[in-house]
Amino acid sequence: MPITKDAFLRYRILDKCFRNTNVLYQIDDLVKKCNEELDKSVSRRTIYYDIEYMQSLDGWEAPIEIVKDGNRRYYRYSDPKFSIDNVQLSEAQLKQLQSSLDLVKAFAGLPQFESLNDTFAKIGLMTYNTEVEPCVSLDHNEYVEGQRHIPKLFNAIQYQTVVIINYKPFDKEPAEYKFHPQFLKQYNNRWYIFGITDDNPDQIWNFALDRIQNIETTKLPYKKIDVEWGTYFEDIIGVTNYVDKPVEEVHFIVHGKSAHYIKTKPIHESQIARWIDKEDNTLDVK
Repeated sequence: MPITKDAFLRYRILDKCFRNTNVLYQIDDLVKKCNEELDKSVSRRTIYYDIEYMQSLDGWEAPIEIVKDGNRRYYRYSDPKFSIDNVQLSEAQLKQLQSSLDLVKAFAGLPQFESLNDTFAKIGLMTYNTEVEPCVSLDHNEYVEGQRHIPKLFNAIQYQTVVIINYKPFDKEPAEYKFHPQFLKQYNNRWYIFGITDDNPDQIWNFALDRIQNIETTKLPYKKIDVEWGTYFEDIIGVTNYVDKPVEEVHFIVHGKSAHYIKTKPIHESQIARWIDKEDNTLDVK
């Protein structure tokens, strides 16, 4: 079972309690400690499960012992020098981590993930076997124009910075925009930045990164717009959302070999496809 963020925080709190030689903790004390440090309610059952996990082979084989004093039962490490921070990963955990690194490393070609290479090198001193051939590849072309702008735009979104974009459409002269970047999206191996301009703050603009000639940061006040981006792209294919036009339902019939491709690889996430006649390879799509 994967370790959640909350679970890992509880393990760290319990680890600190079990290492404390000056205080003995009963189960209710451990619950109270987790509640206080996490500022949320944790049940006794959860703490019991956490202790079992920490003691298990999947966890850290922590030497947690129960000390009895009359009717009271206290929990502590039999070896006070033990800590989950000092335990080396098991072979199974190393393989799982290496698989995860293989997947994340597929992103390393993107400019905003260049720092991952240093991280992999540091982790690799202990865990990462560079001789293992990668078994995951993502659809990414590191030579697509415009990707050099991703780090600056990514940071502008994170730190809410207004930028001046010099943009050159294919069929027009260059123009400058004071732009409030909000969201980066890749579509069909091309990157786009979404946001609003000072001149037209009520309309969402998108610029293809390969047409951006230059980006300058400013100290102008930034405006964050209230947009649920998952919903924004829900009813469109591509990147342009014509908010002034109604959503249309598309309904068509596919026949032949193409029907199987459209059935297994939907054109859009809202697609509903039903076989009219599977033996005849006829698919109803809407």
